Amino acid sequence: MQGSGVTNIARTAQWRAYLVGGLAATVTVLVVVIAWLQGAVSSRDANRGAGGAAPSAPAWSSAPSSAPPASPQHTPLDRQAVDRVFREYLDALAGQDMTAFRRATCPRLRSTLLGFALNGYYVARWRVLPYGIPADSDRFSLDVQITQRDPDSGQLAGDVTYQWMAERDADGNYWVCGWLNER
Repeated sequence: MQGSGVTNIARTAQWRAYLVGGLAATVTVLVVVIAWLQGAVSSRDANRGAGGAAPSAPAWSSAPSSAPPASPQHTPLDRQAVDRVFREYLDALAGQDMTAFRRATCPRLRSTLLGFALNGYYVARWRVLPYGIPADSDRFSLDVQITQRDPDSGQLAGDVTYQWMAERDADGNYWVCGWLNER
């Protein structure tokens, strides 16, 4: 019975770590969704007086963008730039490189980055699923298949699909700007 106190302390610490990790993930998701919604509202307000009907978005494999249409002189997003920023972001997430992770994350969300676990698991591998880019927006969502790794055992823990936002700012910089949800 001498070791039972140590075992209980270890179990308590493990549960506390799960609780803190889950809470951090929940807070991060809430902040991302709120920031994303605020960006969509402010962009919509800025375009409200532009007049004219917005062109319809093309069909594509990911979830449709809820971002407002851009101006008539809008330049479509560059697929290579989107791929490049997602590669940097997801490689940083998998490699637990906070410097690269922050660099690929949009500036308004950098302060919310708390760690590398998504719903309590690390990223072992990732694959961006096929996507289309809407012609009339600077923001859209895309799906990424993640192979999870258990942080305690190091064992693979299955595949999940998450959704992220890709965004281009007014200066032409491309960012990953928000982890939205598990699909």
